[in-house]
Order: sequence, then C-alpha cells, then structure tokens
Amino acid sequence: MKKNGSIDMGSVRARFRAVRDGLNAAFREREDAIECILLAALAQSHALLVGPPGTAKSALFFGFLASFPDARKFQTLVTKFGTEDEYFGPVKLSALKNDLWERNLDGRLAAVECAFLDEVFKGSDSVLNAFLSAMNERLYKGNPIPLRLLVGASNELPEEEILAAIYDRFLLRDVVEYVQADATWMQLVATPPEYKPAAQIALAEWDAACKDVLRLELPQRVVEELLRLRTALKADGLVLSDRRWIALTRVLKAAAWLDDAPTVELDHLSVLKYGLWNKPEDRARVVAVLQTVDRSVVAQAIDIVDEALRGYANRPTEPAAYQSALPQLADKVTEAGKRVQDMLKNGVSRRAHARIQPKLDELKKAHDALTADLSKRYALP
Repeated sequence: MKKNGSIDMGSVRARFRAVRDGLNAAFREREDAIECILLAALAQSHALLVGPPGTAKSALFFGFLASFPDARKFQTLVTKFGTEDEYFGPVKLSALKNDLWERNLDGRLAAVECAFLDEVFKGSDSVLNAFLSAMNERLYKGNPIPLRLLVGASNELPEEEILAAIYDRFLLRDVVEYVQADATWMQLVATPPEYKPAAQIALAEWDAACKDVLRLELPQRVVEELLRLRTALKADGLVLSDRRWIALTRVLKAAAWLDDAPTVELDHLSVLKYGLWNKPEDRARVVAVLQTVDRSVVAQAIDIVDEALRGYANRPTEPAAYQSALPQLADKVTEAGKRVQDMLKNGVSRRAHARIQPKLDELKKAHDALTADLSKRYALP
C-alpha cells in the first residue's frame, strides 16, 4: 500500500501484526516460535527451531511465508550425503563447453528470498561452509544473493565443534515441543489447524520495514540495563560474544517497531530469551535474569493474564474433574481480570493499551466460557 508516493509503514506494521495474530490463532502453543520467526524476518537475521518431528516447524515457516506471495522459497532436508548441487543448483553443462564453471541457481538457496533447511546440521563440511557464507554475508561464491530469511530446523542441537559457527549464525532460537495442554490437544485432534494468510506483504514493503526498524533508537537506560544483564549472565557462567549482543539490538528494535514504540523500551528486553542461550538447559537461567528487569505496568499485566490463560488451557478434560475444578478456575480468571483492571486504573497510553487488548480479549473469552459452564452446573431442574 502506498501513501503520498511512499510505503505506508503504519499499514505494513498492522499487516505484520495480523500475520502474527493469525498464526497464533491457528497454531496453539507456538507463540514463541512464531515471534522468533517474525523478529528474525524484521531484524534481517535467521531463526532456528529445535524439537522433535511433528511439531509444526515447517508448517509455521510456510504459514508465515504465505503472506509474502512474491518471495521465492526453497525447502530441503539436509543430509550428510547431500552435495552443493542439491542446495545451490547443478553445474551448467553449456557453460562447461565454454570452459566456464557456473551453476544453475534457479529455485535453489542462492536464488530465493526465504529458505527452510530441515536437519540443518547434518550437511557435509563443504555444504555447511556454503550455508555459512549465504547466511552471514548473503554471498555464494563471492556473489550477492537475495536471501532475507533462513529458518533452520533440527531434532537436536549440534555437539561437534565444527558446527559451532553455523549454529552461532542463528541469532534467534526456540525449542518447540509437543502440545502440552490436554484441552488444546483435544481441540487440535478434533479440528486440525487450517491456516489462511491473514495479510499480504510485498517484498518491497518487507525491505522497507527492515530499514524502518533500524531507525529506532536505543536509549541510554536500555543500554545500561543490557550491561547489567550481561554482568548477571557472566556471573552465572553464560558468556556471549560482543557480535551477538550487537546483533540482538536489531531484534530489540524489531520488537519495538511491532509495538509502534518510538524507541526501544525495557519491556522489549524480554525477547532476548530467544538469543541469549546456547543450550536448552540455559534457557531457564536466561529467563530468570530477564525477569529482574523493571518492566512497565502493561508488561506486568500481560504476565498476569498469561498465567490465568495457562491455567484455563490446562483445565481438566475429564468431565467430573472439570466440574470439580470449575469454580476455582472461574475465580482465578475473574481475579486476574480484576487485578489487571486495578493496575490500569491510573491510565495508560493508547499505544500501551493496544498491546494488552488482545490478551484481555482472550481472557474475556475464557471468562465467558467458564461462566456459561458454571450456569449449566448450577441450573435448576
């Protein structure tokens, strides 16, 4: 969409949000993986999804890219027997006749904007080195390539030292597990997700959004908080490279851009949970450190709502157990709503209220459902 001869960034931002919300509605318990991909796309970086087969890793990627109709896509399973021909295209026989060595790149990794590599760490050394150059410098054999986003998937994290470099190039990472809540699982089995693109975004608009992200400022108070976090993590034995910290500032700006915030705020530091860990067992320690950040009332309110929603999602599925737990569940959801309303009494900005409204809408749906079930339970004969 154009406005006064330029791209309307307000419209583009709204459509990125619509993509996020649409994916969250279709793929339950995948909010972190979706945010990981979205932020990687806006921060000009790459995302890694780690988890067992059948956790919708590739479905999330193609669901996201369904909103980018003019983006060329490449998907493949990486194996130790795969050659560069499979990932970057076969050598042109016509060129060899003229003593030239060229590949036919069409449809392969070096000629697309978006790629999904399943079992990304299984490749040979030469193939992984080619991946590394493509991801880091956006080059193949010294020539620029159009790659915007690469999402890797793996059933396990690499242990070999030789894989450390390519693992490090995945700036954002998430562990994707099987659906945990029984009620959500039953809904998934009864009605498998069918995702339809919630919005359409042109490549030019995507590129403009990435440039707009970089214009946001990183206030001094945020820089000082980053230093405090770095010190706390080092004291806990978690040391990250300066390069990773600098790259993660783009992710902070992407999170702020999505919120339509004028600058990065302390609340946005929570997205660092995707980039500050190397091993899954480190994630809890990272989250614990991030929870010490002095967050806004809105961020605290969102946490309260999320806790109530998790309780509702994990409600008993056996009828008798559900009926027994129903009053307590309803009380928790109602109490969460009251606490949030009390917190917001002093007023928040329209922008801040827009951040929490989708969560409040979800809480209201849960409250209405529980209230309806309570009415049935206590209905007079």
